[in-house]
Amino acid sequence: MKKTLLALTLLSSVGITVPVQAVTYHEPNAKMEANLNHYGAGVENWEEKRFVQFTMADAHLYHHWAQVENNPNKAMPIKVLNSFDPAKVMLDDVIPGHKISLYDVMRDRASIQNYVIMNKKGEVIAEDYWNGTNKDTLNHIMSSTKSFSSMAAFIAEEEGLLSMNDPIGKYAPELKGSEWANIPLHYYADMTAGVVKLPKSRDGYHWSNYAAGADGSWDSSMPSAMGYNGHVEKDGKLIPRPDANGEINSFSEYLSKVFVKQAKPENPPGFGYEYRDINTEMLGLAISRASGMTLAEFYEKYLWKKGGFTSDMAMYTSVNKESMASGSANMTTRDFAIGSLLMVNDGKNFKGEQVLPKKYIEQVKNGDAEVKQAWGRISYEHLLMPTAFYKNQWRTVEFGGRKFSTMIGVNGQFSAFDHKTGNIIALTGAYREPSGQAMVLLYVEQVILNIFNQLDK
Repeated sequence: MKKTLLALTLLSSVGITVPVQAVTYHEPNAKMEANLNHYGAGVENWEEKRFVQFTMADAHLYHHWAQVENNPNKAMPIKVLNSFDPAKVMLDDVIPGHKISLYDVMRDRASIQNYVIMNKKGEVIAEDYWNGTNKDTLNHIMSSTKSFSSMAAFIAEEEGLLSMNDPIGKYAPELKGSEWANIPLHYYADMTAGVVKLPKSRDGYHWSNYAAGADGSWDSSMPSAMGYNGHVEKDGKLIPRPDANGEINSFSEYLSKVFVKQAKPENPPGFGYEYRDINTEMLGLAISRASGMTLAEFYEKYLWKKGGFTSDMAMYTSVNKESMASGSANMTTRDFAIGSLLMVNDGKNFKGEQVLPKKYIEQVKNGDAEVKQAWGRISYEHLLMPTAFYKNQWRTVEFGGRKFSTMIGVNGQFSAFDHKTGNIIALTGAYREPSGQAMVLLYVEQVILNIFNQLDK
């Protein structure tokens, strides 16, 4: 230890900058796990729909997790206007001739736990915190993590660490000799790399029916290998919980032992959009290997300390410090909104400093012919939103005469920005179904679209 400190001192004295990662890694809070166990929930089954009203707030505490620090000197000052009241907005109910307030729709029918509505200046127009949450709660944002991970990937490209045109095999030798290896990163970013059928999951796995076919958006072994559902002890050491394919202790092992053996591209790159989490994990792997950092460390250095975020955030990890690029982030709802605020302001933070590449925002907002054609070829999503598209881990929707882009996570995690006004809506939900027609239309049509329309008045 003394030698290490001496070496760091000598390097600093001759003008060499020594990178210091402030990310800290933490073990689960045993008391919170016990509290959840009282209701039959816990880290092993936390994301099942019957438990989300208990498990979505400060969810990092019952996982292994990384604390990702913000930069107090670049934290955006929050001005609260409270100029919009959803209780005063009355909507047509499903009962003919009956009205229901937007407030009741949000809190009761949509099971929203909290929300922040923000204008393009970063001022809070309205916010509410329900189900025991508050402005400091770190909400698990499920697959909305994907949008932040794509920000990180394009930052890595801007820093010269990788190119989105690089084949994934450049960063993943585990894929050598497979059809996956030569597919460029940008196809994984758009979920058009050809991933459709996935490796086998354990019997009765609850995610196995929320996508085209019966595979779900991931197989049960991939998240298990990365600590998503906790760890077990073996020979005195903690290992990720074994699953359908046995003991798999890292994403690297998952790729080499499971994915390349059980999955192959179903379509040429770019042909069809199909929502599969492993696409995002390929981005996360490329970021980590190109930078030499864990994903949490990269988030902190290049995104969280620069973006104007007001609080620290947390990421689930395995005992190996791996975090899922597709779904491990926990943050305040205000910071969830600030993620979209960066998009509204062409990638700049509130000080005018460039954080995200402008081309990244333009791609998300405008898409391209390829992703627009790919949208309707495989996935069921086009049946609900025929004119939408998926680009760089964001969905852009034209609905009800309005165009907006949004992060989306199951059970009601949305951070959306309106292209016309720059207004932002961040919602964290505990809806009792992961997805489906009722949830999507309730959140998008009844809540997001109505709020954007009301703010125009």
